Amino acid sequence: MARKKEGKAEKVFKQFGKNMDSVINDIKESERYTRLKINERISVLNKDVEHLEGHLSNASHNIKSHWDEARPNLERAGQELRKAMQTLFSGRAY
Repeated sequence: MARKKEGKAEKVFKQFGKNMDSVINDIKESERYTRLKINERISVLNKDVEHLEGHLSNASHNIKSHWDEARPNLERAGQELRKAMQTLFSGRAY
């Protein structure tokens, strides 16, 4: 059985099908590339978050340490100021 010669419409549709296959493959490749880049960026952002959490933890610890050192002095200064104000407004001198 001999094969019939392709008609113009068949050629157009055949080429159209090849072009569509190419477009679909390009879309799939683009999707894979985009997913890869997004995953890479998420990984970098996660590392940045861990780094910042470490800095915040250290800063929080340092602030607490400084506050623990300064608190007694501030309380003592407040008590002295209270005594001075009471003396000033009660009319007594040192």
